[in-house]
Amino acid sequence: MGEVEGKEVTVSPSDLVKLDAEVWFSTYGVIKDKTGKLIQPAPNILQKRMFEYYRECQAKKAPCKMVVLKPRQKGASTCSQALVYHHFCKYGGLSGSLMGDIQGTSDKVYEIYRRFAESDEFPWYGTGQGSVDPDRNLADGIHLRNDSRYGKETAGSKNAGRSGTVQVGNMTETAFWVNSGHTDPALAYLQSLYDESEVSLCICDSTPNGPSGWFYNTCIAAMEEKNDWKFIFAAWFEFDDSVIPFASDEERDEFVASMDDDERSEVDKYGCTPEQMRWRRRTLRDKCDGDADKFRQEYPSDPLECFLKSSRPRFNATALSALAVREGRKGNVTFADPDNRTAQHIPDPRGNTIIWQEPRFGMSYLVGVDTCTGEDQQVNGISADPDFHSVQVWRQGYFDDEGVWHKHMLVALHHSRIDVAYLSEEVAALAKYYGGALIVPEVNNSGLAVVKYLLDFGCTVYQRRRVSDVSQQMERFYGWNTDRNTRKTVIDHLAKEILDENLDIPSEAVVRELQTFVVNKKGKPEAAAGFHDDHVLAAAISVFNISSASSMRKPKRKAVNPMRVKNDPTYLCPDGWSRNARRVNTIV
Repeated sequence: MGEVEGKEVTVSPSDLVKLDAEVWFSTYGVIKDKTGKLIQPAPNILQKRMFEYYRECQAKKAPCKMVVLKPRQKGASTCSQALVYHHFCKYGGLSGSLMGDIQGTSDKVYEIYRRFAESDEFPWYGTGQGSVDPDRNLADGIHLRNDSRYGKETAGSKNAGRSGTVQVGNMTETAFWVNSGHTDPALAYLQSLYDESEVSLCICDSTPNGPSGWFYNTCIAAMEEKNDWKFIFAAWFEFDDSVIPFASDEERDEFVASMDDDERSEVDKYGCTPEQMRWRRRTLRDKCDGDADKFRQEYPSDPLECFLKSSRPRFNATALSALAVREGRKGNVTFADPDNRTAQHIPDPRGNTIIWQEPRFGMSYLVGVDTCTGEDQQVNGISADPDFHSVQVWRQGYFDDEGVWHKHMLVALHHSRIDVAYLSEEVAALAKYYGGALIVPEVNNSGLAVVKYLLDFGCTVYQRRRVSDVSQQMERFYGWNTDRNTRKTVIDHLAKEILDENLDIPSEAVVRELQTFVVNKKGKPEAAAGFHDDHVLAAAISVFNISSASSMRKPKRKAVNPMRVKNDPTYLCPDGWSRNARRVNTIV
């Protein structure tokens, strides 16, 4: 039943099959199961998400473009071919092509489409007629009776993606496509795709292959909704077949007791059951040669982690996953009086500063500052995706009265792209809010401008020693200078502190940057493509210098000279009367 302009409309089962690809798949689709038997499929969680998005696009009469990050042997290619076949049957006269990374991939996936087409018993064109045109059913091209045609290509071929305009396409194992000279086969393929109406369908599905290339960049942009592709993903533990049951409760208990730290981390993070973890252990042993990183790449739990596992993360992934990320109070920290003697935190859901722990007397604090490149960060506009300012307030670790060690903690974070003049005022206010904390600004880029502003505010700014280019003498200079040596030093120190689990980092944004900070092919640690490293460098500089943190002390009361009250008529109480000189105190 449906409704059109307030009137109920009856949709027959036959019409529903024509309209909905998932209905056709579940009733007329034929696939081979893992034992080689021909069966009628039931869509899994990943396939349901693919069908659902296609359904949304068709309802909107909009082109459908989805990029699917797929685990091994979970039916993404099967669903792609089902969608392509149903789309061809629904719209006649369309052209489409399948392109794989190698000939073997194209052949294997193409046979899934052929099985759908040749086994389909739904009467698309009348009783007794199959959907395939028998006179044009070729090894490398299948024509349907409605004149829709589907061929196959290989990304490595000389003329890949240059076979003319297509309205339907499937790019499979795109992460493994190899560029030929200056030609990216993914871009060449997309240039031949018509993607401007509801007849347009393009599915890109692949397992991950490192944090670079068209597939990686497209996935990252789609996750953040920065392009017109829909990102679709399902973790390994979401599939019903990712379980191995136990024969008894005793066997289950023995398995739970045998789990190692890596397995327990997976349970803690994702809530996996022992039955799921038993499947994971067997798959890890039999199909990944016992390599947990390979498992995370081939059968991902997290859509970002699987890309990075094929690279070299700089910071220990297990230690990062153990960090307790939590929400803080968002707002802005500003000076509370015209003389900038006190500061205050003003709650604001749109503010640039998050506070996880308020300042405490007796604690020691330090403010690390990593600024955007250049004093004006918006020269190229937001579309250029420039770096952000990262201002981090760290509390130095300490032993409490019972001898318990409390880790170094990130207690506040400012993240923005505001002009450095306004940034400097907020940094100064943050330092004042945390008891006049020492500020360690990086001076490689716009940091020199920040230092000047901070000194004008009377802040305590970190000083380094180096030989002056002018006097050739050892002199002091304001700010932290990051060069090749100091960059390696602070990053290595941060890596050790993370590995030793000596840091409390509650910020999800900071942890995510630490997770996406990798070692490139030349051995240099840097942010993975499409990500930033401003939080990483601010944290590295702060943690390296944490021993210089300033202690926040309670205000002292200093007795005022009684003669000042006697001789200075302007020294009055708020109500205009002079205090008794012996009782007058002031806070300094």
